[in-house]
Amino acid sequence: MPPAWVSLGGTYCGHPLSCAAALAAIETIEKDALLARSTAIGKHFGQRAQAWQKKWSLIGDVRGLGGMCAMELVRDAQTREPADTETKAIAKYCYQHGLITITAGTFNNVIRILVPLVITDEQLDEGLAVIEAALASVAEHKEPALTHA
Repeated sequence: MPPAWVSLGGTYCGHPLSCAAALAAIETIEKDALLARSTAIGKHFGQRAQAWQKKWSLIGDVRGLGGMCAMELVRDAQTREPADTETKAIAKYCYQHGLITITAGTFNNVIRILVPLVITDEQLDEGLAVIEAALASVAEHKEPALTHA
């Protein structure tokens, strides 16, 4: 039988190596001001997305916390019918133009934005320009939306 001080550990044990890694991660977050950067990314996205929402009724809601943001797409602002095929078309357009997006939501009508916190402002604007072009393409019917599969 092993000595009493030997343990296997578990999910909630504070393994010294895990604790050291966590402390190093917290130190990096503080040193590189990543919380402030997340807030700035979210604010920048929110301003752009709210301008898009005023331009295209396809955007039913803009939401997020810090750098984790989303746009909910709807076919009709009154009924809030989910725009799932339009969401797929936007994601496809983005992918074809070099931007990987995440779709989500119960009705598959949400475009999620979660960029690395070390992204430059220029890179962020480049990605947002692709999303804007995709929205214009679908909302202004320049490219037909995908049909239900």
